[in-house]
Amino acid sequence: MYVDKIMKGHNLMQAIARVNRVFESKPSGLVVDFIGISGFLAEATKKYTGSGGEGKPTFEFEEAVELCLEQLNTVKTMLGGFESATMKTLSPAEWMKWTNKQVNEILKTDEFTDRYLTEERKLSELVAMTNSDPRIWEILEDVSVIQKIRETVRKIKFPKAIERNKVQVIKDLINKSLESNKIVDLAEMYNLDKIDISIVDDKFQAIVKEKGSENIKIELLRRILNDEIRIRQLKNIRKATTLKDELDKVLSKYHKNSLDSIATIKHLLDLANEFRNEDKRRKELGLDEEELAFYDLLSSKESLLNKQGPIQDLVHNVVASVKKNLQLDWTIKEDAKAAIRLAVKKELKGIVPFSELDNLLKEVIEQAEGQFKDWPLVG
Repeated sequence: MYVDKIMKGHNLMQAIARVNRVFESKPSGLVVDFIGISGFLAEATKKYTGSGGEGKPTFEFEEAVELCLEQLNTVKTMLGGFESATMKTLSPAEWMKWTNKQVNEILKTDEFTDRYLTEERKLSELVAMTNSDPRIWEILEDVSVIQKIRETVRKIKFPKAIERNKVQVIKDLINKSLESNKIVDLAEMYNLDKIDISIVDDKFQAIVKEKGSENIKIELLRRILNDEIRIRQLKNIRKATTLKDELDKVLSKYHKNSLDSIATIKHLLDLANEFRNEDKRRKELGLDEEELAFYDLLSSKESLLNKQGPIQDLVHNVVASVKKNLQLDWTIKEDAKAAIRLAVKKELKGIVPFSELDNLLKEVIEQAEGQFKDWPLVG
C-alpha cells in the first residue's frame, strides 16, 4: 500500500490490517509511506492494542442482538404495538386506515416525531449490524412495517423542493376517493413531486374538514402554505410576510394546545383561501402578477395620495418606469438603482407629499429588488 495522504485512528488501523492479511503465497504486507504517518500509526496502535489482546470490542455480537430486539419493542410500543402476522390479514383499505392512524399519532408533536425517527434509525442500524443472526430474520417483517411508516413520516415532514407539475394527478386521487366513498390516503399524495395551493379547491376542503388524521392534514396544509409563501415572497413581500406571520401564529397556538386540531385546520384553510382570493382580486383589478404587489404598497398609503378614484393607472406607470430602467445586476449598481428611483419619483411627484416621498421610494425599491432581482431571467 502506498500512503500519500494523512490517515489516523480507526481508518489507519483498518487500512494497515487489510494490507497485512495473509493468503497462500502472501506471507505479509508492504506499506510504503510517502507522507510520514509513523507517529499517527504509533498512536493508533497504542489505542487499539493497549489491552494486550485481551480487550473486548465495543460490544459483543450477542449483546447487539439483544439490543436490537429491545429496540424493536421500544419502537413498536411507540406505534401502540402490532404484529406483522396480523398486518398480513388486513385488506388494502384496512392497512391504509391503520397506517394513517399511526402517522397521524407520530405527527402529533414535533418532539414525538423527532423521537420516533431517532428510535427507528437506531433500530435500522442495529438490524444492519446483526442481520446474520436467525433471531433477526424473524423480526424483519416487523422492521419493514416500521420503516414504511418512517418513509411516510419523512415525506410529510421533509418534502423535496416542490415542482410545478402533477396537480391533476392529485385532483384525480381526491375525486376518485370522493366518488367511491373510500378512505382518502393523504400520505399517498406525498409520493408526488408537487403539491401546491391549486389543489385546495372545494372538494379538497371537504375532505380535510372530515374528522380523522388531523395531524397529517395540518402537516399537509402547512407544507402547501409554506411552499406558496416561499414562491410568492419575492412577488409581494408585504402580503407574503403578513401571511407567514399569521401561519406561524396559528401553528404556535396549535403546538401549545391553545387551539385544537379542527380549529387549526379551519384557520389554515382560511389562509389557503386568501391565496386563492388574491389571484381572483388581481384579475378583478385588471392587474398582472408583477403589478399587484405595487398596488398593495401604494393602496396602503392611499391616505397620502393626492389622487381621486382608482390608482391602477398610477400602479401601471410605476411598474413600467421600474421595468424600463432595469439592467443586468442592477441591484448591486448604485447608479442603476438611482435611475429607477428618479423614474419612479417623476411618476409620484405631485401625488405624494414631499415629506413622505423618500420613504415610499425606499419601499418601492425594496419591492422591486425582491421581484426583479434576477432580471432579465425573471421579470
